[in-house]
Amino acid sequence: MPLQNFQSLCNKHASQIVSRDKKNPQYHKAVNREKDYVTHYRIDGVVIKSGDKCDFLLINEEKKVAYLIELKGSDLAEAAEQLEATEKVLKQELSAYNLQYRIVANKCKTQEIYSTKYKKYRMRWKGQLVQKTGYIEENI
Repeated sequence: MPLQNFQSLCNKHASQIVSRDKKNPQYHKAVNREKDYVTHYRIDGVVIKSGDKCDFLLINEEKKVAYLIELKGSDLAEAAEQLEATEKVLKQELSAYNLQYRIVANKCKTQEIYSTKYKKYRMRWKGQLVQKTGYIEENI
């Protein structure tokens, strides 16, 4: 458990973990079918108090997979920058984990998805980045 000074938002073996901002409709829902040991943290403003960081960190402690989750209006490049900034700050704490990046946007314009700035993140995180509009639901 990398963030020992912070309390997890979910139970140790929670079957579902939802990352959602009160003011936004988009969300990330993780389904923990195997009832693995999981931890869930609010990053922006709680774990990291300054700068633009991602919203949530979800970790499957048994599989050693960490999900950096950003809930965004529409600016995908900015969302990717927030994920990257969080990764840099928590680099040491997350070094033992396979990092996965999740962006859940409220709306996306085609030019956002194909922008040069966002494309570099898609190429760098190929196979690790999932971006969807509205919600992401996945098995962890």
